[in-house]
Amino acid sequence: MHDTAMLPTIDFTHHDFEAEALVVRTDYSDDAAWRTVVGLLNQPDDNGFEVRTFLLDDRAFAGAGPDDVISAAAAEPALEVVFLADAATMTGDHPLLAVSTRSQELEDGDMELDRAFRLTPPDVNLMHVNLAIGHMDFWEFAYHAARAADRVLRL
Repeated sequence: MHDTAMLPTIDFTHHDFEAEALVVRTDYSDDAAWRTVVGLLNQPDDNGFEVRTFLLDDRAFAGAGPDDVISAAAAEPALEVVFLADAATMTGDHPLLAVSTRSQELEDGDMELDRAFRLTPPDVNLMHVNLAIGHMDFWEFAYHAARAADRVLRL
């Protein structure tokens, strides 16, 4: 576990997290894989949505877990989700870890879901756009990820 006191606070100056997805690199084992992830994140969106991501590539976050990153981002109330590029992201089809900054509000009959799930890089922008416009919430995406055979969301 990372010591959160050592992590810098994420600087949100000049960033709008209703418009930009925050992707934090926490694994530095494979620079070529990271470049592939960045390329996939920046692919034009088939739905015509502008791709806007804030890529935080700072070695201070090496090995940081979801709670560490959320703590470092706590100053930004508009932030609903943080995407982590961790060790698992650097393999296979490069699934990022999407982590909710909020807890699930359960109603009767609701399935309790994990506050984190994986999704492929090209789906980050589509998920973020849907969250930003209020079309879907984090838990709807988490539900679909939980139902996927490999638990990776592919939109």
